Amino acid sequence: VMVVEGNAVRTRLLSTREAARLMGLPDSYKLPRNYNEAYHLLGDGVVAPVAGWLGERLFTNIMSARRHKLVAAE
Repeated sequence: VMVVEGNAVRTRLLSTREAARLMGLPDSYKLPRNYNEAYHLLGDGVVAPVAGWLGERLFTNIMSARRHKLVAAE
């Protein structure tokens, strides 16, 4: 995280809760107490809304174009 206060700019690490929120987890989700364990857990996740968006807008178009190309080649 980058923090700007006047002319001063500093950085800090995300808290595990902030990282969990970015991954779409509710605040009620219990994270490991150990910082590294929590980060490993979060790093193995997939943000469901992002995956859905990619599926709807990107992969659907790619698959449609591929099908169209295959049909045209026949």
